[in-house]
Amino acid sequence: MKEITDYLGNNWKYDCMSCSIANGNLKLPGGLVFENNYLTIGADPEIPLNGFMVIATKRHINSISETTSQERYELIDYISRTIKALKDLEIVKEVLIVQEERSKHLHFWIFPCYEKYTSLFGRGIVGVNDIIKYVKENVNKEEIQECLKTVEKLKEYFGGRKWKE
Repeated sequence: MKEITDYLGNNWKYDCMSCSIANGNLKLPGGLVFENNYLTIGADPEIPLNGFMVIATKRHINSISETTSQERYELIDYISRTIKALKDLEIVKEVLIVQEERSKHLHFWIFPCYEKYTSLFGRGIVGVNDIIKYVKENVNKEEIQECLKTVEKLKEYFGGRKWKE
């Protein structure tokens, strides 16, 4: 059993984080942004970086090479939709997509690139760990509230928008 404390101070125990999120046993700050039969989208529970979204498969696979054609379609479609939403809502201008094969669940980070952090830690993948550490150590209540507001905006965006193909 693993344990985390989310950025709101809630403690969660889980065997598999993505399964616990999908079945509602681990509540993300602000709740899920979107969920369907194949994936979940929500804010990272431990890193209060405004606009930082995680898109995870519901099935236990750890590589995109293991996805079905429908899962691939859904993942790429919702990665695109999430980035579009973040830009349409003027949350971010640029993102970094990160994916590793170390987890039980294939997941993608939609990692926002803010000038205030990239100027300190560099652009691209080289600065991600330093940005995460800095944000966790220096977050304030206003920034946490902004993260929660963004989740609400994204929920509304996903729930009320008709997508053009």
